[in-house]
Amino acid sequence: MAKRWQYIMFNTCIALNCLLVFLLLFGNAMRLPLLLQVMGRMHPMLLHFPIVLLVVAFVWEMFVPKNDHNLVTKTGDWLLIATALTAALTALMGLFLSKEEGYDAEAMALHQWSGVSIALISTLWFGFREQLRKKKTATFFTGALAMIAVLLAGHQGSLITHGENFLLAPVMPEKKNPAVLFEDAITYAHVIRPILETKCMGCHNSRKAKGELVMETEASLLKGGKDGILWDSTAADFGLMLRRLHLPAEEKKHMPPTGKPQLTADEMKVLYYWIKGGSDFTKKVTDLPETDSLRVIASGFFKTMENDKYDFAAAGEVVVKKLNNDYRVVNAIAKNSPALSVEFFGATFFTREQLSELDKVKNNIVSLSLNKMPVIDTDLKQIAAFKNLRRLNLSFTKITGASLSQLKNLADLRQLSVSGTTVRAVDLEVLKGLENLSAVYVWNTGIGEKDLAHLKKLFPNTLIETGFRADTVIVKLNTPVIGGEEQIFSDSTRVAIKTFIKGTVMHYTLDGTDPDSVRSPVFTDDILINRSVVIKVKAFLPGWISSDVAEKNFYRSGIKTDSVHLVTIPDPQYTASGAKTLTDGEKGDLNFRAKWVGYKDRELQAYLYFNKPQALSSVSISTIVDIGSYIMPASQIEVWGGTGISKLKLLRKINPQQPGKLAPAYLTGIVCEFDPTPITILKIVARPVNKLPKWHPGKGQRGWVFVDEIFLN
Repeated sequence: MAKRWQYIMFNTCIALNCLLVFLLLFGNAMRLPLLLQVMGRMHPMLLHFPIVLLVVAFVWEMFVPKNDHNLVTKTGDWLLIATALTAALTALMGLFLSKEEGYDAEAMALHQWSGVSIALISTLWFGFREQLRKKKTATFFTGALAMIAVLLAGHQGSLITHGENFLLAPVMPEKKNPAVLFEDAITYAHVIRPILETKCMGCHNSRKAKGELVMETEASLLKGGKDGILWDSTAADFGLMLRRLHLPAEEKKHMPPTGKPQLTADEMKVLYYWIKGGSDFTKKVTDLPETDSLRVIASGFFKTMENDKYDFAAAGEVVVKKLNNDYRVVNAIAKNSPALSVEFFGATFFTREQLSELDKVKNNIVSLSLNKMPVIDTDLKQIAAFKNLRRLNLSFTKITGASLSQLKNLADLRQLSVSGTTVRAVDLEVLKGLENLSAVYVWNTGIGEKDLAHLKKLFPNTLIETGFRADTVIVKLNTPVIGGEEQIFSDSTRVAIKTFIKGTVMHYTLDGTDPDSVRSPVFTDDILINRSVVIKVKAFLPGWISSDVAEKNFYRSGIKTDSVHLVTIPDPQYTASGAKTLTDGEKGDLNFRAKWVGYKDRELQAYLYFNKPQALSSVSISTIVDIGSYIMPASQIEVWGGTGISKLKLLRKINPQQPGKLAPAYLTGIVCEFDPTPITILKIVARPVNKLPKWHPGKGQRGWVFVDEIFLN
């Protein structure tokens, strides 16, 4: 009877293995019935049985004596066939599970084949057990091969379910990110991404993309998943991600799922303020206003030079005092801190001995600025003796980079500036072992785009800064300031333009085009405005980079309406004061949640009524464009007018120019001019963009159109 059951189980194993191989080779398009999906989800529960049985069978076959009839041999037979059957069933359930959404086929392939190989080896082991038992070496190699397959399958499975290096993490050194200083921290890279890595990416990665959502790159974050984009600053709750995070823990769609590490209150706030502020991927934390909520919370995540912990004793006050002179300042970085900062002045008075004199406090120096000093490569050996250095400024010195290897033992170095030197990308490669290096400043070094890409790959957790710094010459002009607080006027108004750099020449335009230094008029005195215009100004000065364009809209409100009616109702989130909003003379600002009516799923249609006919020739529509929030210029504006509903005729139709890339939010006006026409009823139509462009994170979705005022002249 026992032999008969073993025979049935063995044939079942053969059939299951054939099915496994067939599904691996040809089952990509397979759609599972619900019952098989349930079976697939039993894979994690069953997989421990074949592993345990395989280990026991291996030990049993290797070390327990057997003959053809004793109980020991029969027990070995049952262990082998049980291993083969459970391995085949486990592999089959795993294949069923892998067909669910969210698993990357390429990442799953090795795990699947190693799992099937366990089933095949176990089945063949039972089939050839008699022959294998005659040679211990054959048994050993068969068992060893099966164990290797188990380890490989287990390792690959852990990568899919628990992330990189889960299996070997306890015996391998932990990979640490640099200890970023507050002044170097980038909002996304050092505040937002670590939260996503620890709380979200375990289920939303390229190997295991639950809900078709991958969060590993900026592009995949913006793309979103099966349920849509992750955030929408136009939504009352700011979109899907925050909505899921704020669901009650017992809700099925709450994220992270029950049993996974949950976000702290500060982490929730950080994500909220980042999304609310425009979800910028490149802005530094210190670029945010000092009172900004995100900056205030994030400041608690980082150390500064002042509040870092130091394990060395303070230098004597007398020693520090003697080291100070007219060309060298040595100070404690904070009150009662043992750490010292050193800064040199006066390049013509610099000597090598001035560096050597610092040996008396070499263990206390954490910040050293040699900006514009005649430091050469051989001086780096002396600098390397300051073993506790956190910040080193070698900008505009005479170093060539040939001796940068002297610095590779500065384990605590976090900031290095070589701006304005002849250092090359290849010279910086020797510093790749500095785990705490969080920022390297290489402006004006001749390091090109290709070199920069190479450095970013070599230093994946280090900011490679190529822009302007406080210790370099700022050569870009400030953006001019356009005065004239009276943006809405009834007759005329005067506008002044200011700049803060002496000798600057400011060119301006009134037709919406960007000014240049050749054709655009020069601002010399206040500009008199008697119509609705957009003023654009740009500053120029020889030897400087021209400023960004300053822009401001001014609206003449020459004719008042007697009543307004909104034919189409605004989105419930953005109703402002209803129809009154369009003619109340109150301009909205960049906060589109107030004083604006917003439309997305329908066009804006408004009727403006006059008790007596009015001779109109111009309609100006005040709008906001916030590309990141999906608020775009209207795709089309129509102005209809006449002396009765049945007598309306199209006065003007325009298709406003659409943006070509992401940009900060701005206010703009759309002016529709036409021949003077007597009007008692005016109809305005503004259509939202039907499909956002391909370059937009929300490509293919509908855009919003927002209006706060309509001005008539």
